[in-house]
Amino acid sequence: MKALLVTATVSVLLLAGCGTAGGTNVTKVDATNAATVNTSATTVNATRTDSKIVLDKSSVPSGKITFLVSNAGTMTHEVVVLKTDVAADKIAPNPEEPGKMSEDGSQGESGDLDPTQKATFTLDLVPGNYVLICNQPAHYLLGMHIAFTVK
Repeated sequence: MKALLVTATVSVLLLAGCGTAGGTNVTKVDATNAATVNTSATTVNATRTDSKIVLDKSSVPSGKITFLVSNAGTMTHEVVVLKTDVAADKIAPNPEEPGKMSEDGSQGESGDLDPTQKATFTLDLVPGNYVLICNQPAHYLLGMHIAFTVK
């Protein structure tokens, strides 16, 4: 049991140390583990279903924002945060990847999450308009996007 706890702790620390573009850290956990939350950041809960993204806040103050992403769907999903003045349903397609949208303006993302999987990532966002999307093939086109404002 002690070896399992040490292995799990080391795994979480290694994941927390792995950054993504923009200097963000993404920590993935399964449904039985708790994710670490940056207590100095505003927290936004983002729940992924197979048809939409549900946020507990549609607007937050600028600064550090921690996204707690849960995949409540039956397939792999993700959340990508785009800074854009384009309406949530008007993001341009990615000409190089059919079924996916352009990630121009990407500030960070959760990475791919299997069903029941969760991820936490923190971004330092400036005031403006954002769109959160699932950019798995065809998911955006099925309505998996939502506007988000940083004041």
